[in-house]
Amino acid sequence: MTPIIVLITSIVLLIVSVTRLKVHPIPALLISGLVLGLASGGSVHSVTQSLLNGFGDTLKWIGLIIFFGTLLGEILSATGGSDLIADSIIKLFGIKYLPYSMAAIGFIIGIPVFMDVAYLTLLPTLVVLSKKSNHSILTLGLSLSMSLTVAHALIPPTPGPLAVAAILGIEVGQIIPLNITIALIAIGCGLLGIRLISAKGASFVTSDTKPKAMNDLRGIRKVLPFAAILIPLLLMSIGTIFNADNGIVEFIKNPVWALMIGLVFVLPLLRKDNFTQKLNNHFQNAGAKSAIVILITGTGGAFGQVIKDTQIVESLISDAPNLAALGILVPFFLGLLFTTVTGSITVSLITTASIVAPMVTNGTMDPSYTTAAICAGSLGVIHVNSSFFWLFKEVHHLSTTKVLKSFSLLSLLVSLSAGLAVFILSLILG
Repeated sequence: MTPIIVLITSIVLLIVSVTRLKVHPIPALLISGLVLGLASGGSVHSVTQSLLNGFGDTLKWIGLIIFFGTLLGEILSATGGSDLIADSIIKLFGIKYLPYSMAAIGFIIGIPVFMDVAYLTLLPTLVVLSKKSNHSILTLGLSLSMSLTVAHALIPPTPGPLAVAAILGIEVGQIIPLNITIALIAIGCGLLGIRLISAKGASFVTSDTKPKAMNDLRGIRKVLPFAAILIPLLLMSIGTIFNADNGIVEFIKNPVWALMIGLVFVLPLLRKDNFTQKLNNHFQNAGAKSAIVILITGTGGAFGQVIKDTQIVESLISDAPNLAALGILVPFFLGLLFTTVTGSITVSLITTASIVAPMVTNGTMDPSYTTAAICAGSLGVIHVNSSFFWLFKEVHHLSTTKVLKSFSLLSLLVSLSAGLAVFILSLILG
């Protein structure tokens, strides 16, 4: 079998085993990765090493982030801090427009902050907003994650678009106006798509977590919940924008340390009596809640790493230069294909840009529209080979089928609408 057929077969078997046969995602992902690697010509040793590398590389930066994000949510929920933030957002935007406000917040935060970190940081607020507004947590979650993804794929200074600009030899300032336009169109279409999907709600925080009355938070304590959420995001943003070779900048832009700084602001929310015991209890609860999320996210990264280490991508690249006659459609569909195959937006952006760079250099393709098309395509289909897919599934306690029919379908819709926007604008203005 050709590499692409092996990949498709492995993904189908993975989906069937998790959805129909009810196999737990951890063994399903590991076994699917092993079978994929062996069927692609790898040895047991090399495939095992790919799985371990993927698991380790994924969790070396997101494992602690998941834990600290869960701990932050645990304390905010127990002290009424999440209620305070949620009520403030409701007063500011109104209940009716909460999905739109989540999309706006996600777009702004997603530019400087990685989508995984931003989503986990805002998750406690999402949960309480859902309870107070009767909006489905999945609707709010899809709005936030969709806009975070769009910002991650299209708007500098996120690494992917910067890498594309560098590879194609175009100034970053030249791509920003067009990419912002495409991003706003994509988010608008995504919001319409969420209404069409009409996803039902899902709960993350169990009913035994009862926030205390908000009137317990007085004076400076009413400001601390906002500081705990916003300051880590602000620190990471500053570290990304001012990417200086400075120890302080390196410290504050690291998501782990930024979140730990955020945790400092929620500690005064805890009662002084039995403070240490209460804090330790929150640590234990957060560890229990985040453990399975961490493991499944890691195995999702392991499966994705096997895909990247096989010859699948190389086999797709080999015929790509022969497609130049299709013009602007080539970078879009290549970006869509590579994200769908590899589960990584950044890998897709860099790979696609490297393939089409000669066509930009020789004048066959316009650099600005080519960049926009690559970024639009890289939104792709986010599914079972993406670690964020499993993260989203686990924090919301959803079935794999539910996430495929909502989150994965939405990512495809957003990508296609962004690609269509690029194509139309290139015809009108190009």
